[in-house]
Amino acid sequence: MKAEPRSYLFVPANRPERFGKALASGAEALILDLEDSVPAADKAAAREAVIAWLASGAAGDVPVWVRVNPLGCQHHQGDLDAVAAARPFGVVLPKCEGLGDLTGFDEALREIEARNGWLPNLLKVMVIATETARAMQRIHSFDRPVSRLAGVLWGAEDLAASLGVRQLRDASGRYLPVALRARDAALLASHACGVAAIDAVFTGLDDLPGLAAETRAHAAMGFTAKAAIHPSQIAVIHEALRPPADDVAWAREVIAELQDGAKSSGRVRGLMVDQPHLTAARRILAALRT
Repeated sequence: MKAEPRSYLFVPANRPERFGKALASGAEALILDLEDSVPAADKAAAREAVIAWLASGAAGDVPVWVRVNPLGCQHHQGDLDAVAAARPFGVVLPKCEGLGDLTGFDEALREIEARNGWLPNLLKVMVIATETARAMQRIHSFDRPVSRLAGVLWGAEDLAASLGVRQLRDASGRYLPVALRARDAALLASHACGVAAIDAVFTGLDDLPGLAAETRAHAAMGFTAKAAIHPSQIAVIHEALRPPADDVAWAREVIAELQDGAKSSGRVRGLMVDQPHLTAARRILAALRT
């Protein structure tokens, strides 16, 4: 079984000349964006570009997602029609305000699958569940596995704009409380649902060290992947998501000490270890990829 993607690269859907470059970046999944990065006048052409590129088979086995416009938006139905024609791997639902929104969206996708003779739940869904105040109030509803849901992505720029927050980071680059609340809520929601925990984009295009530091820190918290907005960020993300050598060594020591679960507890580096440590050790080794 193919491992879950570590990187999701956003590409404006009205810039089809960038699709191939995005694919060549090594990103393990692409998100063709029909929402924020596409002006209203370009929406129709962007949809046609998505349909044509996916029909060409150029993406190969790289999962391609399409970010549609939000529920209730005048462009939403047109985006769904494009999804029906393009048959991407999955659909990204922005400004998702709780499980009720996903339930309604699921009905629309089920209708598309039935109409086209596709298997149920063929189209996966990733939700961006932190972009409005209402979304933040309802993100707690993602508290169990949900059919079709494959990932939770967080982002705070739209939330900040809606609240009138002037900045999301302090002078040292650390997130301020509103963003931290969104980040932590999305992390908990993703793990409660048993899906990919996808970290927000890092907007400092010229700050690759900052990207690496943030990716490492958030991976240590439990994020399993990170979204990107430029091909130059992909290799940095992949390297930063690799567990540190000392963590790998510790994990192997724990597994050896506990005989991969045959023993209930033991001692590693002078400290007691038991089943939670074994689970953590297995996660670390599972993240050890080239």
